[in-house]
Amino acid sequence: MSDDRAARKLTLRDVADAANVSLATASKVLNNRAGVGADTRDRVNQIAQDLGFVALTERQHAARQAGEATIEVLVEPDDVSNPYLALLLGGAIEVASSLDIGLLIRSIESAKARTPTAWATMLARSGRIGVIEVTSAYSAARERALRAAGLTMVLIDPIDSPRTTTYSIGATNWAGAYEATKHLLDLGHRRIDYIGGPPKASCDTVRAHGWAAAMAEAGIRVDIDGVPRKAFSFDHGLAAATELLTSSNPPTAIFAGSDASAMGVLEAARRLGVTVPDELSVVGFDDTVLARASAPPLTTVHQPIADIGRAAVSTLLRVSSGEHLATKRVELSTHLEVRASTATRPELLRKVEA
Repeated sequence: MSDDRAARKLTLRDVADAANVSLATASKVLNNRAGVGADTRDRVNQIAQDLGFVALTERQHAARQAGEATIEVLVEPDDVSNPYLALLLGGAIEVASSLDIGLLIRSIESAKARTPTAWATMLARSGRIGVIEVTSAYSAARERALRAAGLTMVLIDPIDSPRTTTYSIGATNWAGAYEATKHLLDLGHRRIDYIGGPPKASCDTVRAHGWAAAMAEAGIRVDIDGVPRKAFSFDHGLAAATELLTSSNPPTAIFAGSDASAMGVLEAARRLGVTVPDELSVVGFDDTVLARASAPPLTTVHQPIADIGRAAVSTLLRVSSGEHLATKRVELSTHLEVRASTATRPELLRKVEA
């Protein structure tokens, strides 16, 4: 397939040209109508299969026009309990329901269970108009199959990496992490550790670099490759913080890559008898309900999660309708919400009191 054809949706004309037949003949074959010889029919079907072209029947087109169209939303099974996902889906549902578009939420495993072409064909023939992935398991083969089937893919952080060929929505992760780390540095902290998320998540990599950049500006070198990474989860935050806080040189501040991870940090501190924020400052990332409900309330980087969900649906619908967007990557602004989990570095506070 040529680069030009791979960069856009396949059309019936592509199949007709490749098979050296008229548009009408290709249409007859792919809609299973009479009037075409067996050899020609076999050739057109084979070429359509090789190209990954999916021909929608008149009934399927009618289903889309009748408002029965849906968007497939793929999520990681482990993320179902994360408040981040609830906020994001809330924003997505708000936009979709206002336009009478359905959202069908499935595990990413449902896509992995089929070949990319079979999976994309099934979606197209079921009336899907596109796919939103909220995973770190991006697959170029899945995206190519979707494009060939006339469907749009939109990625949401965390993703494998922002791509020039793929529409994606995220937040200003680097700026958010930089601001969070600067806040801790301004409070006098110098031993500031970062607890990361999924190893392949681009958003986590960018957050780690934001942390490292702020530390470097303060003249502090950090080992970015040594950042503990596993998941944006309570369990990972608990395990990583326990190891850090029981080391020979424990941090006075921990910046966690998600609110869920930060909750694990707070629990590790509680179990070890380390008071927050008097002995340890903690910062999260997301600003979910967890941040406001924690004890103490969590200082965290606010990202507009519901707006990201809204933007993902809007982007998918605009692209599916044929609109050309100026950019394929959109990042919504973050800002730091300072609450009670951060305070002046203990040694500095004691000096002031003395």
